Amino acid sequence: MRFKNTLLTLFFLIAIGANGQDGFVEGMLFDEKTKEPIPFATIRIKGYSLGVISNRDGGFKIPEKFQDFGDVLEISCLGYLKKEVDMKNLYRTMVNRIRLVPSIFELDEAIVIAEKRKPLSAKKIVKKAIERIIRNHPINSFSTVGYYRDYQLKNNKYINLNEAILNVFDRGFDELDWETSKVKLYAYRQNATFGRDTLGAQPYDYASNQKIIDNNSYLNNYGGNEFTILKIHDAIRNHRINSYSFVNRLHYNFVPNHDFFIGKNVFLDDEVLYRIHFKKTMHPYNASGTIYISKRDFAIHKMEYTVLRKVKEKDPLKPKHTIEKERLHYRVITEYRRKEGKMYLNYISFNNRFQVRKPPEFRVREVVVLPDQKAFKLSFTGDVAEKRAFQKGNYRILYKGKKLKFERVVVMGDQVKLFPKLANQREEQAFREICELSQNVDYVSGDLTVNVMDIEDTYGRKINHSEIEEYDQFREFFVQRVSWITDVPESDMFMNKSIPIFKGQPVERPDDFGDYWMNTPLQKVAGGLVLER
Repeated sequence: MRFKNTLLTLFFLIAIGANGQDGFVEGMLFDEKTKEPIPFATIRIKGYSLGVISNRDGGFKIPEKFQDFGDVLEISCLGYLKKEVDMKNLYRTMVNRIRLVPSIFELDEAIVIAEKRKPLSAKKIVKKAIERIIRNHPINSFSTVGYYRDYQLKNNKYINLNEAILNVFDRGFDELDWETSKVKLYAYRQNATFGRDTLGAQPYDYASNQKIIDNNSYLNNYGGNEFTILKIHDAIRNHRINSYSFVNRLHYNFVPNHDFFIGKNVFLDDEVLYRIHFKKTMHPYNASGTIYISKRDFAIHKMEYTVLRKVKEKDPLKPKHTIEKERLHYRVITEYRRKEGKMYLNYISFNNRFQVRKPPEFRVREVVVLPDQKAFKLSFTGDVAEKRAFQKGNYRILYKGKKLKFERVVVMGDQVKLFPKLANQREEQAFREICELSQNVDYVSGDLTVNVMDIEDTYGRKINHSEIEEYDQFREFFVQRVSWITDVPESDMFMNKSIPIFKGQPVERPDDFGDYWMNTPLQKVAGGLVLER
């Protein structure tokens, strides 16, 4: 069975590598007034329960077959007028820029009278919305098929992009998601058209601090399964358990731990939503966000939560001084959409920053014992600068816990020779033992340690100094179809939620697999290849 699954996985990696589609019609949404791209807008194919969510650059892809069928796109987004676009008017050879018009909210008389009779504070509105999560969300089994991806941004470029089509089987909001939900992997690929970065792709390592979020934070990697990490950060679905810092348990901790105030109402299609802003300060962190709640039934449509961390950095104008800045710690955006009277996940995006410690460029490459010369030879990864290199105190060799003393130091290019003092029988015996140990290539011992400090190479790089690089990490899931089911099916092909998606996971292709596609971010668009609509 295991052999069969391996072959099956390989088959789908090849199939998806060919896109599984003949081609795509590409589009990009932007604000008619500001000309800015519109991320996270919903693009549905009219008459189908299928669609995608626009990317951060406003881009999206629709398979050409829907244009061949003469289909129409329905585009909607919070704060914008709903728009329909006939796909036959879109071009296949260039990116179609589609303009959305901001909606202007106007209170009608009925709403004004209702609000005057029974005004609600921002905190009460949020409290009601949380209390009605079970009422407004499905308690019966359902499934959501969608496009999943995780990737990183480095110097504002996509790297390490992994993509999947998967189906989440959910038993309903009165059940715990982690314990009862199941996931089937329909297809997966590591996208080779975007750059790969091995440093950024390594797992979090808090023991050596090679890859961390920051010195005060920790992200459980749940066995390395990125989708599991993402799902845990849906505070609405996990409203009764601990989801993420500061929000904690939405049902119990969110309202008492934040300050709330009402913003301007906003339209979503034909529905009016409260826009409630909130904040929380816990030095050195500042948390803030917005939650959008229906005036009709207090259903939560969207929740944005951002945590910034105050850090001190060198002042570029005054190198001896520091300045305080706020930097992104993490951001979670979750949106639900109404379907047949209940709220279902539309998309979730989780973004956090992390740091990677690069291997030091100047370091000791090899230590060799020279019995004939009664010396140690240290080879470095670059030529050693003579300044400070002759100082004996910059070299520390311990044997069985006792420090060796040196008579002299010789510097030759990328090598340094250390000549230990052998003034008595004890020192002579210790060096003989070290020589014997060095002859046994299989011998590994903690008795001998070598440490070098406070020297530089000829380029001014300090010994063992590691540069820190920062990355933005994203995990996102965009729902393409919601279906009602009687119960979660029995299967031995469910994804193991405690190991990475791409490591030995079973892949099973459904009969309707051709209905789904990967909304891969657009590559950089060249000038002259964009058509406005």
